[in-house]
Amino acid sequence: MIGRIVFIVGVVLFIAMLTGPPRYAHAQALPTKIPVTVTADKLDYDRTNDVYVAVGRVKIEQDGVRLEADKVVLNNKTGEAVAEGKVYLQDKGDIIHAEKLRINLNTRDGIITQGTIFMKKDNLHLKGDKIERRSETVYHVEKGAITTCDEDEWYLKADELNIDMERYAVGRGVSFNVRGLPVFYTPYFLFPVRRQTGFLIPELGYSSRDGFFADNALFWAISDYKDMTLYSDYRARKGHGTGVEYRYRNSRESVGQVYYKYFDQYHTGVSRWDFRFQHQEEFAEDLSGRVDVNLVSDERYYYDIERKLESRSKPYLDSNAFYVERWNNAALYLIGQYSIDLTRTNEKTVQKLPELRYVIFDETVAGPFHLSFEGSAANFTKQEEAGARRVDFNPKLTATFGGSGLSLTPKAGVRATFYDRSADTVEPAERKYFYAGMEVNARGSRVYGVDGEAGIGRVRHSIEPTLAYSYVPHVEQGSIPQFDSADFVSKQNLASIALINRVTARYKETKDTANYTTFDVMVFRLSRSYDFNAARDPGGSARPGSDVLGELYVKTPRMFSLSATGSYNAYDHVVSSHSESIGFTMTVVSLNLTHSFSQGGAEYLIGGGGLKLGKWNLSAQGWRDVQNRKTTQEQYLLHYGGQCWGVGTSYTIKPGETQFMVKLDLKGLGSRSF
Repeated sequence: MIGRIVFIVGVVLFIAMLTGPPRYAHAQALPTKIPVTVTADKLDYDRTNDVYVAVGRVKIEQDGVRLEADKVVLNNKTGEAVAEGKVYLQDKGDIIHAEKLRINLNTRDGIITQGTIFMKKDNLHLKGDKIERRSETVYHVEKGAITTCDEDEWYLKADELNIDMERYAVGRGVSFNVRGLPVFYTPYFLFPVRRQTGFLIPELGYSSRDGFFADNALFWAISDYKDMTLYSDYRARKGHGTGVEYRYRNSRESVGQVYYKYFDQYHTGVSRWDFRFQHQEEFAEDLSGRVDVNLVSDERYYYDIERKLESRSKPYLDSNAFYVERWNNAALYLIGQYSIDLTRTNEKTVQKLPELRYVIFDETVAGPFHLSFEGSAANFTKQEEAGARRVDFNPKLTATFGGSGLSLTPKAGVRATFYDRSADTVEPAERKYFYAGMEVNARGSRVYGVDGEAGIGRVRHSIEPTLAYSYVPHVEQGSIPQFDSADFVSKQNLASIALINRVTARYKETKDTANYTTFDVMVFRLSRSYDFNAARDPGGSARPGSDVLGELYVKTPRMFSLSATGSYNAYDHVVSSHSESIGFTMTVVSLNLTHSFSQGGAEYLIGGGGLKLGKWNLSAQGWRDVQNRKTTQEQYLLHYGGQCWGVGTSYTIKPGETQFMVKLDLKGLGSRSF
C-alpha cells in the first residue's frame, strides 16, 4: 500500500512537470487534497532499486489531467520517470501524443520522442522526432514542424527548431509548406511566437500609378507596455519612404502613440512627411485630457502618397486637444483646434486656438423646470487676416409636463455673443436675442402576439404624433464675423408636425437563449414644417410649407434591412430628393444596393454582392455616377479562408489607377498583402 502511494505521488509530480509552470508550486500538495485514480494491468515495486513499474493499459487521472500509456516507470532514487507506448497526456485543453515521454523530477528536464504537443491557448501544434523541454517555456525540436492548423494546411518544417513560447521561434533548414507541398526554403528563419521583436511579412504589389511597390516592417517589442514599428515604403515610379510608429501604455489611464513618415519623391527634389501624435490621459475619474495632432508637409500629401481612397479624398485634416473636468450635471472644457485645408493653401483657414467652454446639463431648478447653460470664450486666428475673440452665453430653461402617453415640453432661452472686433472694423460687436419653443408628444400603442421559445415574440405597434414650434427673431448681424456655425443665426417662426409609426418586437435567438432582445422592426416617419415668416412676406415666394419628408427603416433580426428617405415638393408636385439602401444577407448569398438622387444635383448608385461557398468567398462592389454616366470605382475580391490560413486576390479599378493584390493570412504569423 505504501509503495502504491509513493508511486502515485511520483506520477502526479511527473504530470505536473509536463503541464506547465502554473501548477509547479502546488504539485507536492495535490495528492493529499485532490483524488487520484490509477489503473493498470500490473503494478510492481522493486525494493532493491526503489523503482515502481505500471504495465498494461496504464491510466492515471487527477483534476482534469489524464495520462495513458502502455508502461510507466518511476525511479524514486534518480527522479527519472518514463512513459512508453501510445502515450497520451491531456491537461485541460493541452494534449501530448508520443511514443515515449521521459522527465527528471529533480531537474525538470524532459524529452518527448516521436511526439506531438497541442497547446490550446494559441491553437499551436508542435511535432518532432525529438522534443526536449529545457525550461518552463523553452523547447528544442529536432526534425520537427510547427503550425496553428488542425489539419496541416500550412506548416513550417525545420531540421531544428528552438522555441521560446514567450518570445521567438528560430528555425534552421526551414521550408514553408502548403498542403504538404514546399513553397519556399530558407536556411534560417525567425518569427515571434508571442508579441516579440521581428520582421513582419512584407507587403508586395503592383499599381499602375506607383508601379511595383514593397512595404517592409520591423516590429520591436521594447517592453510589455511599449513597442515600435519601423517601416520601409518603396515605390518604383514614385520614391521611397521610411517611417516609425511608437506605441506606449503607461497605465490603463495613460496611453498614446506617435507616427512619422518621411517620403523622398524621385526626380523632384521634394521631400514630404506625415506626422501624427495621440495621447489620452485620465488624471482622475472626473478629469481627463486628450491630444490628437495630425500634420502633413503640404495639402496634396494624402492625394499623392496615400493609397486608400478615404484618405486621398479628405477635405480637411484636423488636430485637436482638450482638457475636461466633469461634475454630476456640469463640465468644463479647454479645447484647441488646428485645421489644414487639403483642397487649397491654408492661409484663409480659421483656427480655434483655444476655446474655454462651460456646460450645465439639465440642472433641476424647481419641480418640472430644468436649467441648461452653455458658455464659451474662443480665440480665432487666420494666417492672412486678423483674428478675433468671442464670448458666448446661452442659458435655456425647459419644463416637462404630462402623463398617460401625453407630454408637453416648453423651452425659452437667451443668447448673448460679444466680439472684440466686427467683420469690417476694429470696433467691438455684439449680438443678443431670445428664443422660445414648445413640443407636444403623444403616444398610443397596442401589443400583439405572445412570446414563444424562439424567434419573434410579442410585437408592439405604436403611433407617435409630435407637434413642435420654435421662434427666433430677426437679428441684425451684418457686422458679425463669420468663423463657425455659432456666428450665424437664422430667424425662425416655424411649426412642424411629425407622425411616427413604430413596430417593436421581442426576439429570442434560440430556445436555449436566456433573455429576449428588443428591436424596432419598422419605423416610418412623415414630417413637414410651416414657416409663418414666409407666409407673411408679401415679396416672398408664397411657399411657407417645406417639402414633405418621409423616412422608412425596416430590419429583420438576421436577414434583411432597408432604409429609405424622400422629400416631396407639394407645390411643384415633384420628388426633390430620395435615397434608398437595401441589404440582404444569407448563409450563401449577400446583396447590397444604395441609390441617392437630388433634384438638380448628383445621382449615385453603389451596389455589390457576395457569394460564400464553403471556405471560398467571392464579392464585387461598384460605384456609379449616374448623372455623368461613368463608373468611379470597381472592386473584385476572391478569398479562401481556412481554419488557420487564408489567401485572397483583389482587383481594383479607380480613376487613373488599377491595382492588383494578393493577400495571405497565416494565423500565428500575421497577415500582409502582396
